[in-house]
Amino acid sequence: MLKTIAKQIKPILIFNLLLAYKLFFKKTLNKLMNSSSDFLRKEILFSLHPSAKKLSEIDILCFISSWSEQDYIEMQKGAFFKSWLLETSKSFSVGFLVFNIIYPELEILRIGIHPEWRRSGLAELMIDRLELSSKKKNLISIILDVHIDNKPALSLYRKKGYKDIGTRKNYFKNPLGDALLLKKFL
Repeated sequence: MLKTIAKQIKPILIFNLLLAYKLFFKKTLNKLMNSSSDFLRKEILFSLHPSAKKLSEIDILCFISSWSEQDYIEMQKGAFFKSWLLETSKSFSVGFLVFNIIYPELEILRIGIHPEWRRSGLAELMIDRLELSSKKKNLISIILDVHIDNKPALSLYRKKGYKDIGTRKNYFKNPLGDALLLKKFL
């Protein structure tokens, strides 16, 4: 009879131990992920005047249809053009942002995160810094366009308060698709 009870209790004990282990592991993993994410953000540097070469190198990694070094050289000649490059402390490019400031509005032309660094909060970090900088410059809004099928980007922009203001049919060629125009008043 004692053996029968032990056989019945053993699976229950094993189940409870596995459940406790799973909960402990999940909690510990979440702590690690959050602390490593905070650490990564502290190790990221903003370069406010990156070279056309560095911009084109990260652009190629981020987009199917990338802009060339010559494209960036030409854009940098414009009075309204600005760009940021995100780098690790070891000068490894992890993201970039290019935009025009035509007072009283800022237009995001391109924002990209290195594929291995996506979902680490860097795009949101750049947008937060861009919005803060824009407010300091007394800009009233930020506009951008995004591929209608770019769900991660749309999710981020909507989370940050950007609203749909229009559509450009067949705007993107590679991949083919419509562009959603988004705007946020600051």
